[in-house]
Amino acid sequence: MNCELYRTAVFDALCACVNLDRHSRKAAALIHEAYAEPENVPRAPRNRNVIYWTLLQDPASDPVSTAYLTEAAGTGRNTTVVYTTLKYQLIIVCYGPASEEYALRIRSLLYLDGAGFPRRILREAGIYPVPDPPQPALLHEEEGSLWRKRADLTISLRIRYEQSAKSSGSIRSVPAVRLIQN
Repeated sequence: MNCELYRTAVFDALCACVNLDRHSRKAAALIHEAYAEPENVPRAPRNRNVIYWTLLQDPASDPVSTAYLTEAAGTGRNTTVVYTTLKYQLIIVCYGPASEEYALRIRSLLYLDGAGFPRRILREAGIYPVPDPPQPALLHEEEGSLWRKRADLTISLRIRYEQSAKSSGSIRSVPAVRLIQN
């Protein structure tokens, strides 16, 4: 499973949702992967917008595997390719004055398909968002003696990856068998 490919695809899709170039400083300042140690997270000022995201595997889900048998042209070799699909949750937490707008924008634009649009970016990486996610949860989080606006969004995903490949020779002809009659 190529986790770096998935992280890059999610970042690119979020950049497309908020209409930013993935290589821009503005995208790097706005969109961040969630920190593994939340107690050590650097805090952005209350008036600055920030989007944190993380991918979490659904622990209650069982993987679904599909096998395909293909033959490489002219080689006489059959290849079995097994794809496994796992359920994930894309957790997005938006902070700042425009947190609600960013969460609603991501929720609606993530499903746009076509060249350069978020759904195509995800699909090319083997990530398939499940349609109709719930509305973002709007919260206020205490920061010091002040409150900070926050919007939480959870989107269900299916991630498909190639699990294994196995080659074997194909049967070109059936061997002759002599039948003995009594």
